[in-house]
Amino acid sequence: MFYLNQTDEQRNEYKAMLKIIGNLTRLFSESEAPYLPYRAHENIFCKYFSAENLARVDCSADAKKNAIGIGLKTWVGRDDQKVAEFGRLRHTYSALNDLTLVKKIAEYRNERIRVTKNMYDINQMIYHIIKRVPGFMQVIEYAFDEIDIENIAIIKDRGNNNNTYFTDGKHEYHFSTSKNTLYMIFENCTILDSFEVDIMEDPFDYLMKLSDQVAIKSFKEPYIPDYKNKICLRLYSSASDGTKKVYEKSGLNQWNARGRKRNPNEIYIPYPVEDRERTADFFPPRETIFNLKLPDDKEIPAKVCQADGKAIMSNPNSVLGEWLLRKVFEIEEGVLVTYEMLEKYGIDSVIFTKNDELNYSIDFSEIGTYEEFYSK
Repeated sequence: MFYLNQTDEQRNEYKAMLKIIGNLTRLFSESEAPYLPYRAHENIFCKYFSAENLARVDCSADAKKNAIGIGLKTWVGRDDQKVAEFGRLRHTYSALNDLTLVKKIAEYRNERIRVTKNMYDINQMIYHIIKRVPGFMQVIEYAFDEIDIENIAIIKDRGNNNNTYFTDGKHEYHFSTSKNTLYMIFENCTILDSFEVDIMEDPFDYLMKLSDQVAIKSFKEPYIPDYKNKICLRLYSSASDGTKKVYEKSGLNQWNARGRKRNPNEIYIPYPVEDRERTADFFPPRETIFNLKLPDDKEIPAKVCQADGKAIMSNPNSVLGEWLLRKVFEIEEGVLVTYEMLEKYGIDSVIFTKNDELNYSIDFSEIGTYEEFYSK
C-alpha cells in the first residue's frame, strides 16, 4: 500500500491539510459530508507525499512517486465512479453494442494505461481515494488494473440502452454510451485511515477576520500566463480533405523515407509553417542543439532541422524514435505508425515547454489538444 508506506509525518500533514479544506465546506456546499475539490486534492497529495503532479498532463495517472503511478479520486455517495472518457473516439465504436462495444472500450482503456506506464517509467498503478461521508474523510487504496479482455462477460440483468454493465472477473464496470464514459464499481474497499472533519458553520466570517490580520501583498512582476512558455505541435498531418493521417514516409515514419539508408528508429515531430509562424523564436535557431526532457525525466539532445526548420529531431535522430516507438508504443521495427494507432493510444499531439534558454521539456497530449490549445 502506498499510503501506509509513507512516513507518519507525511500522513499527518496530509490529513491536516485535508481537514483544513474540509473545514471550509460551507463555502461550497450545504452537505454534511466534507467538501474536497479534486484539484486541491491533487496538489495536497503531491505536496505532502513529495510526488510528481501529472494531473494536468494527458495520461492515466494523476501523480507519480518513484515507479508508482497514482490515480487520485474523491467522491461522496455511490462507489460507481468514472475512470475514463472516450468521446473523441466515438466514431470508432458508435456502431458497436454489447460485447463488441465493451471489448473495444477495454482495448482503449488498456492502451492508455500501457502508454502511460511506458512514457513515465511506471511499473505499478494504484488508485488513492478520499471518500467523504458525513463528518469524516476516509482513505482508501484500490487496484488500478488493466481490463482482462479475454474474460469479459456482460452482466445481463443490469443496464439499459445507454449503459452496458460487464465484468472481467476482477472488477465490475459499466460503459455509458450517452456520456462516452467508462465507470468502475469500487467495491469491497478497505479503509486504511479515517479522520473526523469539523465543518465550520461560517467560514466567510472566519476568512474575513483572517484577512484583517494578514497583509495582502500584490505581485510586483506582472503575471505571465503559463501557455506563453508552451507550444503545441501535432504528431499527424492534415490531408487535403481534412482527414488526419501520419504519412508513410515522414514524421513518425521518417525511417521509411526514400533516399539514404535510414535508422529504423528515425522520426521527427512535424513543425509546419503555420506553427512556425505563430511560435517564432520559441526554439533556438535551426541546427542549434538544445536539451529536451522527456516525460520519464530522461534528457536527450534535440534540434530544429530540415529545410526551413520544418522538423524537431533528437540528436542523433534515432534517440527519440527508440524511446517513443519501441519503449512507449512498443511497436516492432518496420511497422508504420497510423493515425488510428494514435487514436488507440489516446494521444495525437505534444506540448513543448520552454524552461529556460536551451532547456525544454515535452509532454504528450490527448486527441483534440492541438485544436483546443490554439482556440484560446
